[in-house]
Amino acid sequence: MCFRPADASGGAGVNKCPECGKTIQAMGGIVLKACPFCKCDFTPYLEGLKQPASVAPGAPGAPAAPGRPSAPSAPGAPKPPTA
Repeated sequence: MCFRPADASGGAGVNKCPECGKTIQAMGGIVLKACPFCKCDFTPYLEGLKQPASVAPGAPGAPAAPGRPSAPSAPGAPKPPTA
């Protein structure tokens, strides 16, 4: 029989500190309020008020197609001759 702890996925809490980037081990369902290394407060991150610097605001997608070159502008009227 294979034993697998209930919290093996580690998806319920913070895996890396958003400030210092060090890996934090989850312990038996205890939700950490601060980083044990740099003492960063996790409350704004857990509530969704603040995002880690390593996370981009939007999800990355396929690169956009290059823009079409614009048509050249129409030539202007010729200048009148000067005396």
